Amino acid sequence: MKNYENIFQAAKNNNRQAFRSSFFKLHLKDQEELYHALYPKNKEKIEGFLTPAEFSDLFKWMDTEGQKEVYEVFSRDYVAGLLPYMETDTIVKFLSILEEEQAEELLHLQEEDLRCQIKEVMTFNPETAGSIMNKSFVIATMNETVKDVAERLRASALTVEMVYYVYVLNGEGQLCGVVSLRDLMTNPDSKILTEIMVTKLVSVATTNDQELAAKMLQAYDLIAIPVLDDAGKMKGIITVDDVMDVLTEEVTEDFHEFAAISKSDSSANAKESVWNDARVRMPWIIILVFLGMISASLISSFEDTLNQVVLLAAFIPIIMDSAGNVGTQSLAVAVRKLSVGDNPFSEEFWKTIWQEFLVGTIIGAAAGIVLGLIVALFYGNTILGIIIAVSLLLTLSLSNVVGSVIPVIIHKFKIDPAVASGPFITTINDALGLIIYFSIATQLLHLL
Repeated sequence: MKNYENIFQAAKNNNRQAFRSSFFKLHLKDQEELYHALYPKNKEKIEGFLTPAEFSDLFKWMDTEGQKEVYEVFSRDYVAGLLPYMETDTIVKFLSILEEEQAEELLHLQEEDLRCQIKEVMTFNPETAGSIMNKSFVIATMNETVKDVAERLRASALTVEMVYYVYVLNGEGQLCGVVSLRDLMTNPDSKILTEIMVTKLVSVATTNDQELAAKMLQAYDLIAIPVLDDAGKMKGIITVDDVMDVLTEEVTEDFHEFAAISKSDSSANAKESVWNDARVRMPWIIILVFLGMISASLISSFEDTLNQVVLLAAFIPIIMDSAGNVGTQSLAVAVRKLSVGDNPFSEEFWKTIWQEFLVGTIIGAAAGIVLGLIVALFYGNTILGIIIAVSLLLTLSLSNVVGSVIPVIIHKFKIDPAVASGPFITTINDALGLIIYFSIATQLLHLL
């Protein structure tokens, strides 16, 4: 931890001027670190040291857990005073972690205009574009000049989150065009906006999934994207920083689903959390138990081969684990491509399958040669080494393909590939590896 001793002392001695002087020299990240390092009684003093406008920047930087702590430490009036200096989407996200009565209390302390904006965003379903949009943006009419808009932009720069785009609306509030800050700076003051605005627009609807908005921003390389209602009226914008939060949430969600686990509800007690986790994981474990019986049946069907060469059994875990590991790696690549919107079964998809096959072949050849030589040298059995080498080569080549294809097939059935692919790929590759291994061993049994 950095040396904050002078600030700690200023807080302890109630020295407001010294605290402010040192505090404002810190980056927001360091301010947050300092805040969490303060003793509870000294945290309460910040309400007298910093105005809501000054503390709001730090508050916006905090995660939801830190914001909840601020709500519990400071007075209601002070917390309510932070909201006017925050973006609408940030306010809504903060209010969503509070109890309904607590959120209503803070809303009641706001000006009517802000309260209406917040309530409008709160009406949209969670994880939709409407629920994360910002109501603060610069608008203009089609007959305004560059000079008119530039002056208004200059006046509102401190109160609007995104000043890089000006959205041109018609009399009904419908979006007709967009003018960038660069266009305003490089055109004469007398130019009419209709002469310089971009009319080939990219937008999302308020009801669209937030992940779609994130993908649109990425695909079109935008800083912000407008959010429209069904009538084409401008309702808000989603900025690139909002998208970063969305992508982080989606990746975290996919990770939990990929592992067949759920995020624990922090508001639930320990017993509920344990039960919820067990309830979500249980179906997949039971499915895997039954699917695992396929591998057991395959092994039993080659019982005669095993009875004649018991040493074959020692390498079953290696074949199965290698197939599962390679398939899981390929699965991660496939799910990633689906998550960024790649078109399944396109020409690019078949190129990816071929590439994964070649990658699996190279890995399989390398692993097979190494393990085959080890078996031949340590066990003195060259034929067994060849069987294992060829088995790994074929198994890993095909396992890579299976890991790439299964998620796409599952995606076609409108099932989240991050949830269902893992168990199926593991089972298929295990069975595939066993069939290849024992089939080769059976054919060469007379040489062992």
